[in-house]
Amino acid sequence: MDLINEKPLLQLSGVTLGYPGVIALGDVNFSINRGELLGIIGPNGSGKSTLLKGILGLLSPLKGDIFLFGAGYRHYNLRQKIGYVPQKSKSEAGFPASVREVVMMGLYSQIGWLRRPKSIHHQLVEQSLERVEMADLGDRPIGELSGGQYQKVMIARALVNNPELLVLDEPTAAVDISAQRTILELLEQLNREQGMTILMVSHDINEIVHFCDRILLLNGAVCAFGTPAEVLTKEHLKSVYGDRVFIYDHHGHPHVMAGDFDD
Repeated sequence: MDLINEKPLLQLSGVTLGYPGVIALGDVNFSINRGELLGIIGPNGSGKSTLLKGILGLLSPLKGDIFLFGAGYRHYNLRQKIGYVPQKSKSEAGFPASVREVVMMGLYSQIGWLRRPKSIHHQLVEQSLERVEMADLGDRPIGELSGGQYQKVMIARALVNNPELLVLDEPTAAVDISAQRTILELLEQLNREQGMTILMVSHDINEIVHFCDRILLLNGAVCAFGTPAEVLTKEHLKSVYGDRVFIYDHHGHPHVMAGDFDD
């Protein structure tokens, strides 16, 4: 079932992002359709983190406009429709709380600080844990989880508000290969079977190429935007990463080898 339709869920039009005296990302134009899985790649300093801050409403554009569901993005109620999974934090991993308590934190904007959760909130937590197949570990202290389990809990926390757009920053960083595959398969299931629109930043091109509908290649600006086959060409990648790039076909998908793709 093709869940992508013609109306953009998120659209950036002529957006420039930066800080006092510094432009980090210039003249960005792209959109995400409902039901789409978009991968964002680029080298260190390419503007990936800055772009996420703009999308999340943490950084106002110096120029241009960001639209969500066709409306001006500065409306707070629209930003609540986004679930966010940040890069793994060592301090949070050691937080003295159970899996259920961590997921419940995603509902604090509904519950209010220092107020007791209601039965509906507990139901939402259980439903979110079931979506990521972590309900059986609800009582486990968050610090006792493996890297892959921890990331699944962070995804559950981002999903507990039933957002329409899920944004992830390096969701497979600092986990082993097996956990990487599990997380990517979970995201693919959320996207393909449940219709979740997903935007994912990754430092590993080959890790996401099989899962993404389209890829955004950044290096201070949008260098390429399209399907994996359209973006992952030698010409595009050399313009960003330099000459040490080799691309070959791997079961119908482009596979990239280069001197340095670390983020």
